[in-house]
Amino acid sequence: MNWLPELRKGTAILVTGTPGTGKTTVSRLLATELRACYVNPKNLLRRKGIDYTYDEKRKTRTISLAKLRNALSEHAAQAAHGLVIDTHIAPEIGNLPRLVRATVLRCDPVVLQRRLERKGWSKSKINENVQAEIFDICLWDAVKNYGWNKIVELDSTDNTPSQVVRLIMRDMHKKRIQGKPRVNWLLTLKRKGILRRYIQ
Repeated sequence: MNWLPELRKGTAILVTGTPGTGKTTVSRLLATELRACYVNPKNLLRRKGIDYTYDEKRKTRTISLAKLRNALSEHAAQAAHGLVIDTHIAPEIGNLPRLVRATVLRCDPVVLQRRLERKGWSKSKINENVQAEIFDICLWDAVKNYGWNKIVELDSTDNTPSQVVRLIMRDMHKKRIQGKPRVNWLLTLKRKGILRRYIQ
């Protein structure tokens, strides 16, 4: 039996973070561990025939947050179990599904840059995402929408996806409230003497 009663039908755990931090692999493993339904909003909206807006300059797709909330609400009502939602945005989800935890994955900007380069991303898109990681954009979006009592921030840089999943489950089991940022990439890069490489 699932030891996390919060993951019953109609509830959700969000895994968010800058692209390249390991969200998808971690989310899939977490969903398996918790016998929950894995949901990637991009795929969910595609299945429902909801169109994206494509930003040619940034070479990325954008979506309507209202449409995303509606799609998640419908999916949560139909799913047999709770949801593990995998997305780099942290939208205000609403009442259904009820969010019980938002895990924000972090990654050393030096490592993150290499990961995104391996994906073949453009230099401008890599720079945009690395700077977003340095300035904690995903973390503060999550805090703004859900409050510190829902947030777990985890550095995935030197952990395998399985280790990250164990850390997520440990923190949820203890119902630990983080209360403040754990990661400070600005200070880390400054101490290494390489901050100017990323911030012009």
